[in-house]
Amino acid sequence: MTTDKLNNLFDRFQETRIAVVGDFCLDVYWEIDMSASVTSVETGLPTYPVRKKRYSLGGAGNVVANLAALGVKEISAFAVLGHDMFASELLALLNQFGVHLKGIQFQSTDWDTPVYIKRILDKKERSRIDFSNFNMLQDTVAETIVAALQQNLPHFDVVIINQQLVHGLHTAYFRQLLTSLIKENEDTLFLLDSRDFGNDYGGTIRKINEHEALRLCGEQVTPDTAIAREKAADAARELAKRWQQIVFVTRGENGLFVVDENTVTDIPAFAIKGEIDTVGAGDTMLAAIATTLAAGGSYYDAGELGTLATAITIQKLYQCGTASPAEIRALQEMQAGL
Repeated sequence: MTTDKLNNLFDRFQETRIAVVGDFCLDVYWEIDMSASVTSVETGLPTYPVRKKRYSLGGAGNVVANLAALGVKEISAFAVLGHDMFASELLALLNQFGVHLKGIQFQSTDWDTPVYIKRILDKKERSRIDFSNFNMLQDTVAETIVAALQQNLPHFDVVIINQQLVHGLHTAYFRQLLTSLIKENEDTLFLLDSRDFGNDYGGTIRKINEHEALRLCGEQVTPDTAIAREKAADAARELAKRWQQIVFVTRGENGLFVVDENTVTDIPAFAIKGEIDTVGAGDTMLAAIATTLAAGGSYYDAGELGTLATAITIQKLYQCGTASPAEIRALQEMQAGL
C-alpha cells in the first residue's frame, strides 16, 4: 500500500460510524509484590499485596479501543452489563473514548459485568479470576438490545459483531433475533468475530483464525497445531463457499488470507524481532478491517492495513495494545525504506 493511499484512508476514517455489538469485558491487572506480604491472623495464610492496579477494556471493549485509536468518528456500543462496581469502571473507560452508550443495557439479576482479573507475580501472569461464567441473559434484554440496534442501523457504515463468552450476550434467542435483523438488512455490512458461533449469523463477513477455520470444517486441532498453508487454504475456500461471503483468515506469523469462493489471496505478516504479545491482536485486526471497509477500502486494503496494525500491537507487552495512524504510517514507511 502506498503512503498516499494510506493517508487517504486515514482521512476517510475520520468520517466513519461503526457499531460494536458484543461481549464487553473489563481487564483488571493486579501486580503483586510479596515483599509486603504478611501472615493473615484469621487464616494463617500469606497475603498477596497489590502494588499496582490498572483497568483496561477487554473483549468487544478492546475492539472499541482499537477503533478509537484508528480515528473512527463515531463508535456506538450495544451490550449488557451488571449493576456492579465493574460496570462503572467499564463505562468510565468507554466514556474516555467518547463512545455512544445508548445501546448499553443493564440486567439486575443473573448477570455480572464480565471481568478478567489477571494477577501478575514476578512478572508472570497467574491463574485468572473471572466473573461472567454463570450469566444468563434475559430474553427481554436481548429484545431491547436488538431493537435499539435496528432503530439506529441506517446510521452505521459497519456493524461489528463480537462473541467471546460462552455465557455472554449471544444466547440462542439473541442469535435468532440478530440473524433475522441481518437478513432484513442485506445492504448493511456486518462483520463477525465469533469464537463459538462462527457458523451462525449468515450474511456476515467473518474474521477467523486458521485453527477456527479447520475446526469449522470438522478437523480436530488445538491452538498449538501447526497448519500447512494448503490445508488452511482449503478450509478457507470451503468456508467462503459455505457462507457465500468473503472470509478473512488470520495465520499468525504467516500473515492473512483474504478469501472468496475461488481465490485465496495471501497477505504476508511483518517480521518482528524481539519478544511479542499476541493478546488482543485479533481485536486490532478486526477493527482495522472494519474501519477500512467503512471508509470504502477494498478487502485487500483491509487485510493489508490489518497486518500493519497488528504488527504494532503485538510489540506492546502485557497489554491489549492499539495502533494509531501515526504508528501505522511510520511502520509502513520503514518497511518501504522511505
